Amino acid sequence: MSPHPAATSFDAQAQARLHGALRFAAGVTAAFVGCEVLQLDPTFLAPVLAAALLANLPMRPPLKLGVVLVLAMAAAATFAFVSASLLRTTPLVLFLLLSLCMLMAFHAMLGARSRLPFILLLICLATIPVVVLVAPAQAGLFPRAMVRGIAIALVVTWAVYAIWPRVLPPSAPPVAPPLAATPLALALMSTAVVVPLMLVFLLFGLTDIFPVMLGTVILVINFDLQRSRAQAVGLILGNVGGGLLGLLIHGVVLAMPNLVVLTLLLFAVLLGLGQRVAAGGNASAIAVVACNAMLIILGSAIASGSGSLSLWMARLFQFALAGAFAVGMMSLMWPMAVARQPSPPAPPLPR
Repeated sequence: MSPHPAATSFDAQAQARLHGALRFAAGVTAAFVGCEVLQLDPTFLAPVLAAALLANLPMRPPLKLGVVLVLAMAAAATFAFVSASLLRTTPLVLFLLLSLCMLMAFHAMLGARSRLPFILLLICLATIPVVVLVAPAQAGLFPRAMVRGIAIALVVTWAVYAIWPRVLPPSAPPVAPPLAATPLALALMSTAVVVPLMLVFLLFGLTDIFPVMLGTVILVINFDLQRSRAQAVGLILGNVGGGLLGLLIHGVVLAMPNLVVLTLLLFAVLLGLGQRVAAGGNASAIAVVACNAMLIILGSAIASGSGSLSLWMARLFQFALAGAFAVGMMSLMWPMAVARQPSPPAPPLPR
């Protein structure tokens, strides 16, 4: 007797989700451990980009898309670096230009079939110019690090898809809620959150801008209050929880300084997060944010050496505060964006 079609379909979907979780865990772990072994600073950049690829691509990326992503990252990083270097003496003009570019990038991302090139552009715009202004001696390293990071992320993505190739079948696009803000309103909201954070880092001269802004931009990209208001709280908790996970893993590695321990521990945690990412839904965005927070805090803690608990907690607090500000501002501005939408026409009265 042949198996029931519904049972066969369920088994295929379960295997596809398992392959998705394994791809996510193995790919991000390989990128992080490889960068640590080769000392490719910042070591968290390539695994964060690998997580973005594995969470946003529904299938193995073709070679053409890989070339496009590398070229897009190179162009975005070069534009951000050159603009900031040329306009370094006129920061007002620079931030007006960056604000306009971010607005256009957020707006284009919301209507594009592939969000990844615009995500890469936003990451470059939000991080490289402020590094140029705050730490110009180190700024020249970041465009190369960006291109190298996306190249490593693509290599590990292709590798894990070769080992675990099963993917979920394409599903019908979800029906948009009736009170959805326009792409322009969402782009304005996102820009109004990211740019003030950049100005704060510039005014206070904080040198660890890169990890915080990287995590904040990815958090804003994954924000979607239409799903549920509970997701806003979930993103904040995921951001803080991921950072605590990073500190916890770092503490274990300090107690047992072994590359195998780091690899196994990181893979186990990422496998749990990968199951959430593969399942989709509201938990997927929260898992991605938690993963990024964990990788950024862990990579920063390893790079700083043993340090002190107060230093690590201060960095975690800074990271969590920026994330809470981003989600809080998006939540506060959301009702205004929805209120500006035209009301649906009233149905005609019966005759």
